[in-house]
Amino acid sequence: MIAFVVLLPFLFLAGNEEFFTTVEKERNEGAKWHYVGKQPLDPKAKALPLQVDGEEPYILWKLKK
Repeated sequence: MIAFVVLLPFLFLAGNEEFFTTVEKERNEGAKWHYVGKQPLDPKAKALPLQVDGEEPYILWKLKK
């Protein structure tokens, strides 16, 4: 059980490495997180979408300069 709790965050980070690398780079360039409310995914932007069963994926926050 403890191994699962410790392993899960590492799997999440490894599976989304490109997203976290992009966020770090853009934040270093001055970008900040802005609450945008429930919106459909932007196909041009890197995102970790939220999804509820039976609904389309959506975002609540967007990284903007």
